[in-house]
Amino acid sequence: MRKVFSGADFMGIPQLFQGNSMKTITIALLFLILSSTTHAVETTFTGYLRGGSGLNMQGGHMNCFGNAGMPGNFLRLGNECDFYTELAMVFHHVKPTETDPVFFKTQFRMVYSSLGTRQWEASANRDTSQIEAFVKAGGFTEIPGEFWVGKRFYRDVDLHIFDWYYYADMSGVGAGIEGLPLGEGRFAFAHLIQADDNLNDTNVGRPVLNALDLRWTAVPSFADQKLNFWGVYAWAAGSSTDTEEYVPTNGYSLATRLQGPVWGGNNNFAILYGKGTMRGFNIYADSTVPATDESQNRAWTWRFVEDYTYDVTDRWALMFGLAAEIADSGTDADSKSQMQAIGVRPIYFVSDRFQWAFEAGYSRINNESEKTAGGDYVGDRDLGRVTAAAQLSVGKSMWGRPVMRAFVSHSFWNDANQGASFIGNRAPAFSDKLSGTNLGYQFEAWF
Repeated sequence: MRKVFSGADFMGIPQLFQGNSMKTITIALLFLILSSTTHAVETTFTGYLRGGSGLNMQGGHMNCFGNAGMPGNFLRLGNECDFYTELAMVFHHVKPTETDPVFFKTQFRMVYSSLGTRQWEASANRDTSQIEAFVKAGGFTEIPGEFWVGKRFYRDVDLHIFDWYYYADMSGVGAGIEGLPLGEGRFAFAHLIQADDNLNDTNVGRPVLNALDLRWTAVPSFADQKLNFWGVYAWAAGSSTDTEEYVPTNGYSLATRLQGPVWGGNNNFAILYGKGTMRGFNIYADSTVPATDESQNRAWTWRFVEDYTYDVTDRWALMFGLAAEIADSGTDADSKSQMQAIGVRPIYFVSDRFQWAFEAGYSRINNESEKTAGGDYVGDRDLGRVTAAAQLSVGKSMWGRPVMRAFVSHSFWNDANQGASFIGNRAPAFSDKLSGTNLGYQFEAWF
């Protein structure tokens, strides 16, 4: 059959094999080659995929509605408007055995994302990134612990229905030691380094934020409960350019998480306090603080999270999340903010493979710095959502994946949340409305 090329072809080469498309195909082929069982290094393959599409009731493509300032993706069921893929390879250079517990492995992970508007999407609507590349080793008789160096996910638990790693998420670049015995728990230490993405011409070169991360986990406490402790100290040196002076900055976080069985389910309750560079409980603070604005050094945040899952009775499973934050941005005026959110996802098992999933919740943001065009205080910005989905799952569990869903999701918000800066930021067509409804389909899988 004769191949007919489109007008976008160049010199007989289809657009598919040009630019970013060629890069994506090359990476995919590399994964296939490296995963071949003919290679000397034993390799495992892991990943995560989700995606789907739908319509809003105005007649256009589905919109995702968020309360601006909320972390994660509050009430994600029926509110994910992209395709997202993680593909990872783990190369087992040395595997532990009964006679030799030493292991060496390399992990490599790529992330692909797109808006999911059509099969072949414009380059502006898709992205490819390297998210993990690190070596890990352990099992040595002469020194305890497991060692790692590189770029990796470095995080603890997440609140699934908020799609939010709320505790000890310091994913980044650095090195560390983990798995050290300390009392009845385990201790980990890491040094993370976050370099400035945009600035490279200061008197110190590219400014960096350093963080020393300490974790003591799974410490027995009472009634099968375990305590986890997390602390970070982060800092950046002063620097300057020909036109700007940056002062030193620093901060810390202190946190604890209680985990264990409650009423037949699994419960997590966390309390966190962050100050200065660790106000956001991550490594993404600014490494360049202008001498004219040291608000970052004065900022602080309290965070409280309740995360409960119950899986499974004969017919029901449940996810429940409750979160609150109280914060101060450190500015001289209008510095206070608050966030509260609550959500629940009950799942009813009609059979081992077919389920009904429901999700409902409400959130509130109050930030003194938010003003109307006339200079008035915006006040409480509220957003709620109710979603129902019929789903087919590989197993009778809330965590059964792959899963396919058909859903209807209705979001609603108050007058204060209208406008381009709030609801309109993600859903411009709904800037002047008070609600929106989506109908759609979604899949999710991990392997």
